[in-house]
Amino acid sequence: MLNRRQLLQGIGAAAASGAFSTRLLAQAAPVEVIVIGAGGAGLAAAKELLAAGIGVLVLEARDRIGGRAFTDTSMGVAWDRGCSWLHASDVNPWVAYARKNDFELIADRFPRHVFDGSRRLGGAETAGLRAVRERIARELAEAGRRGLDIPAEAALTQATLADPWYPMAEPGMTSWEGIEPANFSTLDQYQFVEKGDDLMIPRGYGALLAHYARDIAVRLRTPVSRIRWTARGVTAEAGAGAFTARVAIVALPSAVIADGAVIFSPHLPAEVLQAHHDLPLGLMNKVALRFKRNVFPAERTEFWRLCRNDGRGMDYLTRHWDNNVSIGFCAGRLAQEIEAAGEAASIDHALTELTAMLGSDLRRQFDRGAATAWATDPFARGSYSHCLPGRFGARAILTRPVGGRIVFAGEHTEQTAYGTLHGAHMSGLRAAREARRLLAGKA
Repeated sequence: MLNRRQLLQGIGAAAASGAFSTRLLAQAAPVEVIVIGAGGAGLAAAKELLAAGIGVLVLEARDRIGGRAFTDTSMGVAWDRGCSWLHASDVNPWVAYARKNDFELIADRFPRHVFDGSRRLGGAETAGLRAVRERIARELAEAGRRGLDIPAEAALTQATLADPWYPMAEPGMTSWEGIEPANFSTLDQYQFVEKGDDLMIPRGYGALLAHYARDIAVRLRTPVSRIRWTARGVTAEAGAGAFTARVAIVALPSAVIADGAVIFSPHLPAEVLQAHHDLPLGLMNKVALRFKRNVFPAERTEFWRLCRNDGRGMDYLTRHWDNNVSIGFCAGRLAQEIEAAGEAASIDHALTELTAMLGSDLRRQFDRGAATAWATDPFARGSYSHCLPGRFGARAILTRPVGGRIVFAGEHTEQTAYGTLHGAHMSGLRAAREARRLLAGKA
């Protein structure tokens, strides 16, 4: 996910496998809470409960932990297939954890450039783009202050929408939520709290989460298909058997619940199920490209974007951690289309754009590539949540326990930090506190 503020200003937008693996530890206490999902939210909830001496069983459908936080090292350098930035560093709890555990953090102040074909545009030439981005930010903020739960696009003036630079600025809004601005709530977006620089982690955000979770017991390859809940407790049914506890923390992406991948017996209250539908997942995909040599004119990392008006452009991080690797980012409809076309098509799309900027020699220097496909990942079904226009308040609904037995967690439940790993973490801590109240009979 990319910095919302920077997206307006210029870029348009873990290691739970391999070196880091979660140890399966013996339970020291009877299981009182089942945590379903070992992403950022579920892991935070489990760690908090274990620290309080409460017996926890974590069930994870994948063969790894981390969910949408996953650092890949197959390119010879760490790159995050999912979340990459520590947003809102002044209020992000991962910043203190990273520094305490010797994870290097680098502020994202990399240069941003726009290209017209092979020509890099100068500052005066892109003044119009900067101006329309600033207008977009002001108009969205004004609509948010007024409490308008309308599509972000509807909050923009006709002058902004008709600006010649608007087609280049619009993908930035799409990258905020993973969906075009006609489809997400201005009021919901206004609630996001962003304070401080956005930071990057050379070792990877997924690697940081894996470090945090290294002592949490997780039962992998255990997809839950049904959750039964009664006045006495909960039972999570999976192919490996049935697991019973007093309380369940359901830390699954909103789309997984909305699509009916997990059945609840009895059914969830109508407003709770509706809230999951009101918080669908947008899409941000990435394409990693490795070259045989440095094909870029600079040795340092930069962000590039090709000037085009068809909405099909990507943003490129060049020289990723001083390696011959570039990471391309795309969101919304473009991400959906190239994911549907397959990994090879995604790689070719990125190479075609970079060739337009750098020349035909680029393809000869291409070594190998990889592309993410979060929409078709059955355990994610998208990248991060957005709120549909007119549905503000859905996140708050999912912070309330159901039947005194079920607590929901995940970035989609965190109003001020949705769509981020620190939002997932905060929701996990909230869910753990709620579970403890339920266990104590105080709810």
